Amino acid sequence: MKNIFLLIFLLLIGSAVNSQFVQKVTNLNYYGSWGLNPTNLTEFNGKLYFFGTANVSYADYLLMTPDGSASAITVVKQIDTVKVSSSLNHLTALNNVLVFSNQSHIWASDGTAAGTVPIANIYATNGNFVVLNNKAYFPASTTFTNPWNDQLYVSDGTAAGTKLVKTINPTGGAYISRLFAYQGKIYFTATDGVNHDQLWISDGTAAGTFMLKKINPKGDCYPSYLTGVNGRVYFNAEDGVNGMQLWTTDGTTAGTIEITTINPTGPLGLNPVAFTPYNSKVYFAGYDIYGYSQLWATDGTTAGTVKIKTDYTPRTYSGFANGSMAVYNNKLYLNGYDSLTKTTQLWVSDGTTAGTIKVTNFSKGFNPARLYAFGSKLIMTGLDSISNGEEIFATDGTVSGTVRPTPPSTAELAPFYPWEAWVPFNSGLYFTACYTFWSDYQLCRYTEQPYGIESHAAKTLSVYPNPTRGACTVVLPSTGQNIVIEVYNGTGTLVSRQTVSASKVNIDLGSKPGGLYIVRATCGGEVLGLEKVVKE
Repeated sequence: MKNIFLLIFLLLIGSAVNSQFVQKVTNLNYYGSWGLNPTNLTEFNGKLYFFGTANVSYADYLLMTPDGSASAITVVKQIDTVKVSSSLNHLTALNNVLVFSNQSHIWASDGTAAGTVPIANIYATNGNFVVLNNKAYFPASTTFTNPWNDQLYVSDGTAAGTKLVKTINPTGGAYISRLFAYQGKIYFTATDGVNHDQLWISDGTAAGTFMLKKINPKGDCYPSYLTGVNGRVYFNAEDGVNGMQLWTTDGTTAGTIEITTINPTGPLGLNPVAFTPYNSKVYFAGYDIYGYSQLWATDGTTAGTVKIKTDYTPRTYSGFANGSMAVYNNKLYLNGYDSLTKTTQLWVSDGTTAGTIKVTNFSKGFNPARLYAFGSKLIMTGLDSISNGEEIFATDGTVSGTVRPTPPSTAELAPFYPWEAWVPFNSGLYFTACYTFWSDYQLCRYTEQPYGIESHAAKTLSVYPNPTRGACTVVLPSTGQNIVIEVYNGTGTLVSRQTVSASKVNIDLGSKPGGLYIVRATCGGEVLGLEKVVKE
């Protein structure tokens, strides 16, 4: 009977086990300021491109990895000469080309060194790039000045196709920002030099670029958090009377309307933020008439804008105070303050007050942020009780299923400090973070199947006997260097680690419970191989 169970178990290993791992992919420019400092992670033509400082001179590079591994990272092209910090930004993928900027030009790249060239001598400003109909729209200036003299530009990745769309402010900078593409139009913030900062719209032509509505006749309206749902765009804006309120537009002046006038005497009004679409509504955090930040939902009407969850415990920051939300398994997950424990925890909601309940109850608080659904889990950052810093967590929506995935080393006293996140690529979720050294930012990833994502490794290892009742031998590839051997259980927890220089090493699972284990060998940050072992 035991042998039958073992046979079934072995057959199910490939599909039944769902380990979770966080891996530091790179270890480049380790002693340089900011490490590799990968930024602007972008998938293009089945490869992962990003900017980084790949040597100790801090020079700015466009880098690429075809499979997400460190060993396959190649330099596409060095863009600038030696600099203390990177000047590269706005890496944007179009159908057949990447476009980006440095301090003096707009560049285009087909992914090769010869095909990476400057296409326009203009200066992209602080506003973002947005794609509409396979063209990138962005604010830029023909001169490098302070303040910027920016206007609206477009690029299709060619020199001839990189041009001015419209001079929005003929007397100075338009201060374009918060570009948002939705249903064939671009919404953004700009000033024409007369009407202050207002909401603008563009179809990509000069004639189709105009101020959509003068929302604040007294000054700037600061439209922000633009979010598209059911054919309408929702946003936060200042009307000059009621403070920051909830607005919506269908892309016409008449259809641009103010939904709320809640808490008009407060310093910020309603000030809706963190807009998240869920079940045909938009959920957000906003201040109620008492000045407390609570969870709200709107269906686009004044009557249909209601509070979902409240908290009135006095403290330095007031209310339920949710600030990060994501939809996972048809439920809305979010962070929120718990007045009973006086901590911020992970919550889940079905869109009703009764159905908005606390998931975690960590004694030190959890402070979940950057919530993102990926694979079979909800990924986020949160306060870790071991390092007392911000780490990566994954959850299946339950208390017991909210765990910190196995980190890439045992230096657990150093938090990850995730910075740029999240980019799904090649069965992994990629992000920029530092580990073991406060400024050593490297390319990292989360994955549920490390043996699959690291199958590119050319070297192999073997383990025998397998299955084992306890002791087994790991046969290693010959490297001439020290090799780190790690053993993880089926939930992704590190159970042992040792550094060896021999070609064979013994490991003992005698004191461990029966089940699946994964042996992982690394050398100098490179993964040599992984092997599954069954403990009877």
